[in-house]
Amino acid sequence: MPDTRPHPRLTLHLSGAFRATDATGSDVTGLSRRGQALLAVLSQHPDMRAERGHLADLLWSDRGEEQARASLRQELTTLRKALPDGVLETDRHCVRLDPTCVEAVIVPGATFLEGFDLASEGFEDWLRDTRAALTDTPQAPAPPSDVLFSRPAVLLFAFETLSEDDRDRMIAAGLADDLRTTLSYWRWFPVIGPEAIGWKTAKEADLRATAAEVDAAYAVTGTIRCLGNRVKITVGLTEAETGRSRWSGQFAGTLDDIFAFQEDVSRAIVAQLEPQISRVEAVRIARTRPSSVGPWQLLAQADEVDRRGGEGYGTPESNWEQVRLMERALELAPDFAPAHARIGCIQFRAGLLGWVEDRTAAFDTSLEHTSRALAIDPDNWEAHAYSGLVGIFGRQEYSSGRFHSQEAVRLNPSAALARHALGCALEWLGEPETALEHLHLIFRLNPNHKGRAAALGDITTCEMFIGHRDAALDAAERLLAIAPGYARGLQRCVVTFGYFDVTERAAHALDMLRREQPDFGEAYVRETYPYARPEHLEMILEGFRKAGAFGP
Repeated sequence: MPDTRPHPRLTLHLSGAFRATDATGSDVTGLSRRGQALLAVLSQHPDMRAERGHLADLLWSDRGEEQARASLRQELTTLRKALPDGVLETDRHCVRLDPTCVEAVIVPGATFLEGFDLASEGFEDWLRDTRAALTDTPQAPAPPSDVLFSRPAVLLFAFETLSEDDRDRMIAAGLADDLRTTLSYWRWFPVIGPEAIGWKTAKEADLRATAAEVDAAYAVTGTIRCLGNRVKITVGLTEAETGRSRWSGQFAGTLDDIFAFQEDVSRAIVAQLEPQISRVEAVRIARTRPSSVGPWQLLAQADEVDRRGGEGYGTPESNWEQVRLMERALELAPDFAPAHARIGCIQFRAGLLGWVEDRTAAFDTSLEHTSRALAIDPDNWEAHAYSGLVGIFGRQEYSSGRFHSQEAVRLNPSAALARHALGCALEWLGEPETALEHLHLIFRLNPNHKGRAAALGDITTCEMFIGHRDAALDAAERLLAIAPGYARGLQRCVVTFGYFDVTERAAHALDMLRREQPDFGEAYVRETYPYARPEHLEMILEGFRKAGAFGP
């Protein structure tokens, strides 16, 4: 039977030299180098969507924020003129290609964007990482080894100072110490400090050989430069076995309070490093295809499933797949606390989002697993985080919820999830101002935090509670842009738009919510919005009512 499917209106040929063609197969002309790069980046993002700030930083990383955003606006204007109608969509926060009429073609074995060069460090890092990910194809099964089945160790090199300023050396030493401590909070990988290699920088030693000497799977390297009262820090993560760069980031600030700066930067670095280590571990396991894996490797695979599950809390399917992986881990190691904590997390999500008929049973199961995790390891911060949330949402035990959420942050202050759990708990406990301190910190720690949509839901509601109309509406718009299929987030958008009488946006969000959650109604709200302060629940109900969510 002939293929009667319509040709895509835009085809991006990303193997070899970049090429874009229209529905007739003709080349799309008039694209600048940065325009081509922008299209390539969008094509590799989930739903072909990315935030404006991310694109500006990526493609104009040598410019200030305002100048980069202005350049992005100008580039988008040029693209609209060059591209077929309807393929490029933009709003105040996001840029998107329509996946229904855009196709990205990548040929296995060919070089991704071969010969492509752009004077932007952020894009070059993205291009290098994307090529690495595309070439991480599975190889022949490898024999079991102690290294594969052990937890991957991380070697922290001393930071290289790029000037003779004494402050460089002081910051380098202090930051290395802070990073070692903050990395250690994660606890699923051992951290080897720079003293183990004589405080050498990556410039002073062979990275791969040095990492091999201490059996490290990954190396963290960095540079520091002081310019007057400002300091710039560059950090990189390298896979020791291959020497392949897996992530890099830049951080800048002032030296008004050097100790606060060191602490803030170390937390932000670690918050972005840890997901990269976990992701690379999952790729490494897939590449080696061992005949059996240990519980830590199964946890890395579960992390990868979670990251790919979508915004908010992910899909039910991605969550239940994590449960299956963790059940396998518990078969291997019944006292593996992280597996119990993760199952507790999934059961909490199931109860909150209605993936099961019996919400109470899901919350009870969640608490059973988090309690088991804490009995095995009282310092498991993830178990504390979800014990706190279940205490509030499932049991209305507010004092217990506060205790466990605060413990999660105390045990791992760089974990965006811990901050989110405490911010969420404080919202429901009736302390929106304090909640916002932790919720906004999430985006300073890691702008691409997996749970950013859920965090924006908490932010828009907290801003609404304290009467910050513009801030509440801005968070709702950002949430709607990045997670249009996240039902719990859509509920928050409906409330905010409805409460502040933004009628058209409220109606739009409500239509989207009804598609995602057809059985939504007031009973659900009263069951799953257990605010400690009655006036906060009434504000939520008022927002829904004004939006028309509960009928006439």
